[in-house]
Formats: sequence, C-alpha cells, structure tokens
Amino acid sequence: MKNIFKIIPYSLLLLVFGCQNEDGVNEGKFNPNPESGWVEFTRTQTTAGQSASTVSVPVKINVPVYQDGLNIAYSFQAAEGDYTQYVTSSGGTVFADPDDYSIDNNRIVTISIPLVNLESPRDFVTSFDVVLTSVDAGAVGIGVDEDSIVVHRVIIPCSNPDVLPTDYFVGDYVLADVDGTIGPGNGTENFGSGVVTLTVDPFNPNARLFSAGILPAFNPEIELISIEFSTDDNTVILGNVDPSLACGAGAPPYIYVSAGAANRTEWDICNDQFITINYTEDPNGSCGGPYVSSFSLTAN
Repeated sequence: MKNIFKIIPYSLLLLVFGCQNEDGVNEGKFNPNPESGWVEFTRTQTTAGQSASTVSVPVKINVPVYQDGLNIAYSFQAAEGDYTQYVTSSGGTVFADPDDYSIDNNRIVTISIPLVNLESPRDFVTSFDVVLTSVDAGAVGIGVDEDSIVVHRVIIPCSNPDVLPTDYFVGDYVLADVDGTIGPGNGTENFGSGVVTLTVDPFNPNARLFSAGILPAFNPEIELISIEFSTDDNTVILGNVDPSLACGAGAPPYIYVSAGAANRTEWDICNDQFITINYTEDPNGSCGGPYVSSFSLTAN
C-alpha cells in the first residue's frame, strides 16, 4: 500500500503540469496554448540617416511556437510633415519565418522600409508612424497590454546641403567659453565673452567669420575667427587662431587649432540657434597643453 501512495502524487503532477518542449514551454492539457502570444516593436522610434535608402524597424515575436510562420501586417500614418515624398507605400506585411527565429536570437523580425528622395537637402524634419495592424494567426495578438509598443515613429531628419545658405548661422550670437584651461586658470577667458556678429566668408560659403578677444587679460588685440561647416562629415571646424602669445621666453607659440575628428561637434541646418565649437588649446605645449576646449555661440 505504501508504494501505491507514492506513485499517485507523481501521476497527478504529470496531469497538472504536463511536460516541457525543447523551448521550455509547457504542453500539458491545462497549460496555455504554445501557439498563442503577441507581437510588438522593440523600441518606440528610429531616426533614418540623412541620405538613407532604407530604414529598419525591429519587431519582437512573443510566441513560443509558430511552426507555419506569421504574416504581420502594418500601416503608415503621418506624424509631422508629408512623409509620402519619401515613402512610396502605405504599409505592408513582414513574414516571421520559424526556421530563422529562435529563443537564442530573441525572435526578432525586421520591417525594412525603402526610402526615396533623401539625397535632397532638407531644412525640416518629417516623421511618420509604423502601426502594427494584424497577425494571420487567431491566437496571436497585437501587443498584450497598454505598455506594449505597437506604434513606432520613424524620423527623417534634416539633411545638410553641400553649400550652406547665406542666411544660416549669420547675425548676432552670444559667445561664451564652455571649457577652457589657460584663460580660466589665469582669471580671464579663452574667448572673450559677449555678442559677436557672424558673417559669410567671401572666399568660402561654408565658413563664417567673427571677431573676438583671445585671452583678453593678456592680449588687447581683437582677432578674426573663422569656423567652417564641413559637409563631408557634418562637423564644425575652427580655423587656426594665433594671438601671438607664449608662456615664457623661447617657448613655442600659444595657439588654438581645430580639434581632432572625434572631438568635433556635428552641425544641423535645422538648428542654427546654438552651436558648440570644440578646439585644441595650446597644441604646441607652450603652457602645458594640449587641452581639448570649447566655446558656444547662441543666437541673440
């Protein structure tokens, strides 16, 4: 009799909990359908490249078993501006192939949206929403609760032109140090703060000129400063600045030069109201440099 009582509990456990398949999903009679679940986006938004030909939007498949695959339908909806000049369809369907997705790679399928006309310069932002609409499996839904991400915004950013228009980054700006070493360390500034006027360089339409004091406590002269808006890597480059100073007799000249590529600031034609310019202070080591420094320009 003892042995019979030992066997019965194990039998009950098998009936209630069933067994697990190789994906770790219970297949017992009283467990949820392993072919049920939901789909949703993995994040809320994506920004396309300035001249991208496609944009990719990832979708998570929260379904243990979908042996015949899933067709997931989606549509596009306008958010900001006219997105139809960049997207030629109103939506589509993406297939989740059961042979390609497993627990090991998180069951992600990608919606790839072709984009057109992004090679043209744009001084405005456009965006549209990708909305999940249906799945061709009755037990699979769109999202599971109010926290599920079922709408994904695609942002088409501004695109800097090859030649900067003459009405951008011109006029009065407030100049101020952001980071500096020698000037602030000696009770003064690297760039004398105040209002400066940016004008177009007559020899380079992508450059702007302004005049400012450099280490004003030690240098009474006003220097002509140049900043160039590079269209190769969309960064701002400071032209060489030489205030004709040195930290000691026989020391090399104390100057400012453009910072290395990793330290330059990106510029955006959609925002000409504020910009930070990174530069290298004292690259010759006259005063203990080099130091990575910066100043800002804010439209007045």
